[in-house]
Formats: sequence, structure tokens, C-alpha cells
Amino acid sequence: MSNADKRSTHTDALETLGMIHFKPEARDAIHLAVEPIEAGERLRPNDDVGIYNGKAYQASDYREIDGELVMINPLGKVDPFLPSSKFVQPGQKFWLVVYPRMITSLRHVWSHPSFGESQ
Repeated sequence: MSNADKRSTHTDALETLGMIHFKPEARDAIHLAVEPIEAGERLRPNDDVGIYNGKAYQASDYREIDGELVMINPLGKVDPFLPSSKFVQPGQKFWLVVYPRMITSLRHVWSHPSFGESQ
């Protein structure tokens, strides 16, 4: 008799990631979409960021960048696994971790309207 796990391959971890749990949950694994991106300004690990002119900026309401008033819509976070004392400096590249449940397609290759196609 096998001791193999009989749970369905479909689980709820991605549905509840980033939320307080209100029911029992079981161990799981998930995919998170990541995009290599260049910092447009100094950023901290786990900062909420969006993209403007191909670079990552801290998400915010309207602000001035390069003399233009823009809104930076939040798309994800600066790699939360970077050391907390490590700042990402302008021009450095890092992983932007896209928020859960925002990806429109996922097959180990993903797409999102705010990013160009993967190479």
C-alpha cells in the first residue's frame, strides 16, 4: 500500500498567497512570475514597484520623472529575497516578482499586458 499523497494537483495556495488564512491550508508549491528589470531609482527589497519607460520605479500616485508627471501603477515587488540591507541602485538589474493572480497566462512562460514578450 502506497503512502503517496492523494490530494488533487489543484490547490488553493496561489489563491490565498498574500492573505491571512481563515481556514486550514496544506503544504503546497506555487509559481511566481518574475521579470528581469532595470531600476530607474534606488529601491529596497520588497518595495512595491511598477514600470515607466522600461524601468522599475516605486509604485505611487502621480509624481514627476524626467520632467513628466506620471502615475506608477503597482505590478509587483522588488526581489524580496535580496538582503534587507541591500539597495538596488539606479541602473542595476533585479527580479521584479509579479503580484499573484495578475498573470494572464502561465506555462513556465508567462505574459502580462504591461511587459513585452519574453525572449
